[in-house]
Amino acid sequence: MTLAFYSFGVMLRKTDGELTTEFAVDPAQVALALAAKVTFDTGLLGGNTLLIRQDGVKRTVVEYRPPQKTGVFLDGSETALRVPLPGLVMIRVTTDEKAPVYGVYAVKRRPEKLDIPLFHAPLPNVFGSGAICWGTVQRVTDTALRSGSLADDWTMLLGSSFGDHAVGSKSKREPRDIRKLLIDLEAKKARAYPKGDLIPVKKTMAQVLGDES
Repeated sequence: MTLAFYSFGVMLRKTDGELTTEFAVDPAQVALALAAKVTFDTGLLGGNTLLIRQDGVKRTVVEYRPPQKTGVFLDGSETALRVPLPGLVMIRVTTDEKAPVYGVYAVKRRPEKLDIPLFHAPLPNVFGSGAICWGTVQRVTDTALRSGSLADDWTMLLGSSFGDHAVGSKSKREPRDIRKLLIDLEAKKARAYPKGDLIPVKKTMAQVLGDES
């Protein structure tokens, strides 16, 4: 069996004894079949890109965002809060043509191993599972989804306006509404997010990635 690539398309040629047949095939199906055989794992990396993993058509990218002051928009306000956020980890999983699946978590330090404990991200619109409630926020482009960077994904998440979904169980001080803590941090001009206020997810990054049960 031979695949021949031409400017006009792809032809599959099959030979059985003296009989040879040839017919056109869909390039997308060829690419999908080849991708299904690819396996790649960087392991834990230095820098902010922590891990890139390819398992067939499933691609996982994990990125760390260091602690820093960030503009956070809340629904109903035209001015962003300037608040310190803890270190955050974003996990993006793409599979074939399906919508990407995200997980966002807080960490107390930059991950140096996969069994680091995770905490609930102190942001509205992020569920207890780490999944994001995007609402009507425009998603990143297909080009960005094919890259090994989550820069556009972070911009979409933190540059959008946060509503009143999934605001509870993110803070020891303000267990019912994380927005109250964010407003208080800005009012006090806090320089760093209080790590002791973070709520554990009770899972490690390895468990979320499926490396451990």
